Amino acid sequence: MRTIWLAAALAVLVAGCGEPPVDVSILDRSGYVQDQADVLDQSALESRLADIGERGLDIVVLTYETEQANCGEAFRAGLEFVQAWEADVALVAVARPGDFTSTEEDRERCLGVRPVDDFAVSAGLREEIAEDLVPPIAADNNWDEAFEVAIDRLAEELLDEESS
Repeated sequence: MRTIWLAAALAVLVAGCGEPPVDVSILDRSGYVQDQADVLDQSALESRLADIGERGLDIVVLTYETEQANCGEAFRAGLEFVQAWEADVALVAVARPGDFTSTEEDRERCLGVRPVDDFAVSAGLREEIAEDLVPPIAADNNWDEAFEVAIDRLAEELLDEESS
């Protein structure tokens, strides 16, 4: 009996040491973009994503602000978002309040790529987008272009694979 209680206590302790809950409310799906941070030209992205969706790749976009902004937060929110909206891939940008438009060096923000299936988008492609393609554009606070580059790179890679 003591072993069972010890195992149960250990399970509670391990569960309590996990990541913090995602700090975003995901609304019901009404298109391809949920721009809670209000940093995007939503209609232009909606049109671009609808065209890609017609070709068989459902990419959705989320932006939001939270005090706990970091790449782990973006990745976790991406999973919740892609599942809630039943999409193939989520692109999620998260920043601390005010950091989407900040020019300060200590700003905290991240744009992450989260597929519904971990194997649908290679780790190399996710890293290429999040670490190479997006940062120089995001450094200038050009979020529309940052998302466009990420969307185009995903479509180029994933739609070409499906056509082969």
